[in-house]
Amino acid sequence: MSFPFELPMIADGAGTCGDLSGDDPDVVCCENTILRNPQKLTESKTRFLAGGGTALLAPTGHITHTRLEDLGYDDEFSAFLTDLTRLTAECSDGRPVGGVLCPSDPIASEYGQNVMESAYFDHLEKITLLKDAGTSFILLKDFSKLWDMRAGVLAAATAELPVFVLLNVDEEGKTETDTDYIAALITLQSLGASAFGIHCTAGTDDTALLIKKAHPHAEIPLIAAAAFSETELSQLHHLAENGASVFLDLSAQPDRSKLQFLKAQRIRFDAAEEKDSYAAANFREAFFLPDFPEFSEPIPCGYDMSDELIDLDDSSADAVYFHLNSTDDASFLAENAAMSYLPFAIHTNDPTTLEAALRYYQGRLIVDSHCDIDEDELHELAAKYGAILY
Repeated sequence: MSFPFELPMIADGAGTCGDLSGDDPDVVCCENTILRNPQKLTESKTRFLAGGGTALLAPTGHITHTRLEDLGYDDEFSAFLTDLTRLTAECSDGRPVGGVLCPSDPIASEYGQNVMESAYFDHLEKITLLKDAGTSFILLKDFSKLWDMRAGVLAAATAELPVFVLLNVDEEGKTETDTDYIAALITLQSLGASAFGIHCTAGTDDTALLIKKAHPHAEIPLIAAAAFSETELSQLHHLAENGASVFLDLSAQPDRSKLQFLKAQRIRFDAAEEKDSYAAANFREAFFLPDFPEFSEPIPCGYDMSDELIDLDDSSADAVYFHLNSTDDASFLAENAAMSYLPFAIHTNDPTTLEAALRYYQGRLIVDSHCDIDEDELHELAAKYGAILY
């Protein structure tokens, strides 16, 4: 989905009610507290727009069934999402309002069909409620696991809402689960994300450097997140100069001079001159394939392929090649993906198996274009899941 908003876009960072309440230890449920005393929300959002902001976030990020059930408020799940979004929209004066999603409820397994579908429907439930309440876009915030990000992007696509993804990374661009931000960018923009960004916990200068490294690969606008009130004007200029065009202010109190400085920047988004058409990815890293990549001999799919996959890491192959015969094979592929440091290429003659593999593999797959599948259907599935047709 293309980026539908004016640039530069400057949004506030208060994406949870804890951000507004200061995580007061005496508050049992911050959502309930904010809705009973909405002036904290309205004052914060109104002040941000008056200072120069151009978009708002509804503080919906930490609303999950598990958390609310633990607090005794699970019956308020839908009402909290809806009421907080509508309250934010009332402050927006027609400007875009983003519904915030944080990572899905804890799930025991992290690979394969069950985890992906559980996360997808978890996100879709929230996104549907947020859309009905009037959100203009979805922000996936504080995600670290690529399968969870992919589930959120696919859910937003189902709801036909633009979706932004923001990662917290270290100075090397890695999330806490070792996902590389360039791999995440390539995977998620091919899947349909509308904007992608980072908040580097090491500081704003490191964020600017990572944005600069991402820019040559970006086909969608890049988001830079930082506490702008604590950031020098020269650092803000550096963020914009290095390719950021969407800004998320994490300041507890906005600094009008900083917001006005960003708003005055003449910013437009220029997509990468050359698309990374052959950039594959797994959850760890991106792979920029040669024009004629070397595939391994076909690996038979099974419950445990670890030995075969580990042996191939030291081979000359550019990608591991699989013949898939069933949706079980697609699940085995996803469940064993962490055993290899190479990208995966697949061949199957069954469209259902192909979609299962594309859906559950946590990265960007390579698909053999010589599959015995109707050409239009093959291209449609590859486009839907951002796969490489080779």
